[in-house]
Amino acid sequence: MRIDYVITGLDVGGAEFQVVALAETLARRGHRLRVISLLRPAAFVERLEQAGIAVHSLGMRRALHLPLALYRLLRLCKKSPPDIIHGHMVHANLLVRLTRLFFPALKVITTAHSIREGGRCRDWAYRLTAPLSQLNTTISAAATRRFIEEKVFLPERTRTVYNGIDTGLFHPAEKPRNSPDFTWLAVGRLAAQKDYPTLLAAFAQVPDGRLLIAGQGPLSAQLQARCGRLGLAERVRFLGVRLDIAELYRSADAFVLSSASEGYGLVVAEAMASGLPVVVTDCGGPAEIVGRQGEAGLLVAAQDPAALARAMNLVAAMPAAARRAMGQKGRERIEGQFSLQAIASQWEGLYAEVAGGQRG
Repeated sequence: MRIDYVITGLDVGGAEFQVVALAETLARRGHRLRVISLLRPAAFVERLEQAGIAVHSLGMRRALHLPLALYRLLRLCKKSPPDIIHGHMVHANLLVRLTRLFFPALKVITTAHSIREGGRCRDWAYRLTAPLSQLNTTISAAATRRFIEEKVFLPERTRTVYNGIDTGLFHPAEKPRNSPDFTWLAVGRLAAQKDYPTLLAAFAQVPDGRLLIAGQGPLSAQLQARCGRLGLAERVRFLGVRLDIAELYRSADAFVLSSASEGYGLVVAEAMASGLPVVVTDCGGPAEIVGRQGEAGLLVAAQDPAALARAMNLVAAMPAAARRAMGQKGRERIEGQFSLQAIASQWEGLYAEVAGGQRG
């Protein structure tokens, strides 16, 4: 099958990693993939090309360039029509929907990677173009409920398809850690949605151990200054962007997520696949990943530093064997429900359904 993935940009981020991993998996299964980025790609080009996947840029620099990007996308579709064109993230989703105005026979799928992909204007743009997409998907049941309840997506054309985790790449360390310093790991962009101030306030109530934070973003300087004010400068390390993230999971004792909202929570699933016990906020998708409270990890209310601190202290105080058992439960849950291979098979079924004309 010929499949075009159209994405707003190719940079280091959760949605981008997912699209690239899925494209590679489907290419290995014999499908012909193209990845088309609205913005000039900043990452993954060499990796995709090594997998035999062509990468195209539509040269968009800002929203005003969308008409030119649409023209370039139409030229690509005319020259080499795909069986499926699959958009990822709001700008790309709107663009691929608009292609059906020019190629009505085109089979269009769009994926929202967050519970909200912007404000009211973007929701209205989704509503206005809804008839142009044969299928919409979101990455969690929480996101699906939001899009349907607020009449952004049509219920009969909307499904939940979770992100897939490469359980070969993300796996437990071969040997248990043997370090006197209990190490917590947080991974994610240093932005308001991730609510790192709550995490730092909670960690100030955790008497021992250290916290590693992998990611970059606009709040970097503010968060580092806050660490100083809380007396955490010696215990918290900001690692910036890390390309060895799988190894980083294996160097930690536990994982923590403090987000105020998450469409899915890819890093939670990666941490669980890596055999780490997790403490995460009940902020959307992560609750679906973790499952029953206390088995694979602990869920706490969002924006509650005291509750987060209590859960972190509880996990740190567990015997090492109990933490390993919790991590193993998490690994088994990811293998059973969220593995990349299982999700790729689910996508193949949906592509065949849409390409076969079962959706108008």
